[in-house]
Amino acid sequence: MRGRVLAMLACLGIAIAQPAAAAYPEKPITLVVPYAPGGLGTTFGNFVSEGLTPLLGQRVIVDFKPGANGGLGAAWVAKAPPDGYTLLMATNSTMAINPNLYQKQTYDPIKDFTSVGMVYTSANILVVNASSNIRSVKDLIAAARAQPGKLTFGSSGNGGTPHLSGEMFNQMAKVQMTHVPYKGAGPAMVDIMGGQIDMIFGDTSSLPHIAAGRLRGLAVTSATRLSVTPDLPTLQEEGLPGMVVTTWYSLMAPAGTPPEVAERVGRELAKLLQMPAARTRLKEIGVEPATDTSPQYLDRTLREDLAKWRKVISETGIKME
Repeated sequence: MRGRVLAMLACLGIAIAQPAAAAYPEKPITLVVPYAPGGLGTTFGNFVSEGLTPLLGQRVIVDFKPGANGGLGAAWVAKAPPDGYTLLMATNSTMAINPNLYQKQTYDPIKDFTSVGMVYTSANILVVNASSNIRSVKDLIAAARAQPGKLTFGSSGNGGTPHLSGEMFNQMAKVQMTHVPYKGAGPAMVDIMGGQIDMIFGDTSSLPHIAAGRLRGLAVTSATRLSVTPDLPTLQEEGLPGMVVTTWYSLMAPAGTPPEVAERVGRELAKLLQMPAARTRLKEIGVEPATDTSPQYLDRTLREDLAKWRKVISETGIKME
């Protein structure tokens, strides 16, 4: 009977109300940070979670999924339902270096993701233990040349910009230090403070340890000195021209995410990064807030970095399975 009534109404041209689609988001959102807790991954997770939760009206929950230089977490997000409820902290390490470094990739950085927006950029800081006899970049180079292969440098994992920074340093300074990969910046930081490794190219989460006297900063990988550490020279100033490495941190979603959903998250991200308090918070931890949060800018940056790191990896001769 109900079917006949509906058919009759349709014939008479009377509109039949349809249930309204639920407004996004209607449940909590998972933000996958594909590294171990500690370092700028944790900083990113806290910043995005605390900033976007009130703007989106739903909790943004941080989920750490470390492994394979962010590759395990990225692959997990690539296979997640494209509904806007799973986001990825995407960096150039995971999206531009991994595809050039590893022969067996389980995700495509272009085809498997939808760009949401850039969040911030960061440089690496060359640090040693505060009790080390190495007090400058020149001291480090001299020590490494005197003992080829003996000095060790840690990193947040194979293929990350800290790892690539160390390999570029080896090549440009004509030294041979041994790489020790970790599953994140946090564990590497613990071991450099414990004296298990000689140096690291750490992210700016090392700044509090430098200030507390646990670590000694030697130089930064940025093109110019960081405003939060004006006394630290750049590696270019220390005699390594062209030794510039930066890391970008962004938000991506699985490919196929509805455009209106990705745009909603992108709009709220842009609002967050325009807030003076948010920008001040990021600058105080030594990172640069994005000035262009558009997905088009992130897409362009990704493609440019894929080409850049292909060249660097080829020149340094790094090989991974």
